[in-house]
Amino acid sequence: MVMLAAGYLAVSLFVALRFTAPNRQPPERTPADVGLEYREVSFESTDGVPLAAWWVSSTEEGSSRAAAVLVHGWEGDRSDLHIVETAQVYAHAGYGVLMLDLRGNGGSGDERRTLGYKETQDVQGALAWLEEEGFEPGEVVLHGWSMGGATVVRSAPGTGVAAVIEEAGYADLPLILRKQIPEASGLPRLFNTGVLLAAKYFLGFDPWAVRPSEDAAQLREEGVPLLVIHSTDDEVVPFEHAELFERAYPEAAFWKVEGLGHVEAYTHREYREKLLNFLGSGNLK
Repeated sequence: MVMLAAGYLAVSLFVALRFTAPNRQPPERTPADVGLEYREVSFESTDGVPLAAWWVSSTEEGSSRAAAVLVHGWEGDRSDLHIVETAQVYAHAGYGVLMLDLRGNGGSGDERRTLGYKETQDVQGALAWLEEEGFEPGEVVLHGWSMGGATVVRSAPGTGVAAVIEEAGYADLPLILRKQIPEASGLPRLFNTGVLLAAKYFLGFDPWAVRPSEDAAQLREEGVPLLVIHSTDDEVVPFEHAELFERAYPEAAFWKVEGLGHVEAYTHREYREKLLNFLGSGNLK
């Protein structure tokens, strides 16, 4: 029995280590590929992790001061196509755009990825950098995809940001991992709890604490505008997560996309219009 328990724990820890290992890959593109001038910037998360980012100044002369923080998902980085393409929307609408690599990704610090648990401190570090650049929280939009969507929702309560946009994000990490762990590892569902426990007690983050739907409810109380974008055909993060967000924040703007895959809403012909209409209704500019 002791040997079985030890084997179960060892396998669970191995899977948890694999899920949280740093993701190192060179950027596939830069904002220059879509005609945007940018500069490399660096700053620290609120717990001291060094972070790499790109800063794109607004392309519109005389635009009012406003900024957007764009946050990638798991296995992604700031050079993801949907992020670079969306940066254009903001820049041409008069926003400065900060595109960062979360911890353990791209050019940022070699910390373990925590699936939206500690990444909130990266986003808060981005807000602190923007404040040093002269942008108050009330002039900043947080926009994230997948894990980044979950992260920006978790990061926003209490900050006073202008608005939050989450695309294809999960509303409940344990719920999504119950699906992802068996698919990624090939192990039976029996190991799900072991992997979550290994993450909590050996890797320093609590998966059960990552329930962004609860943070969405807090945003509702604070009156922070929220836009949820999710495709009914998303095979990575099921549409039920969007419904959990909607349940937590019934007044949130909700764009139900059909026929597109995970984080592919940017390819929709109405994408730019939907974003700008939401930002206009939030009276940010």
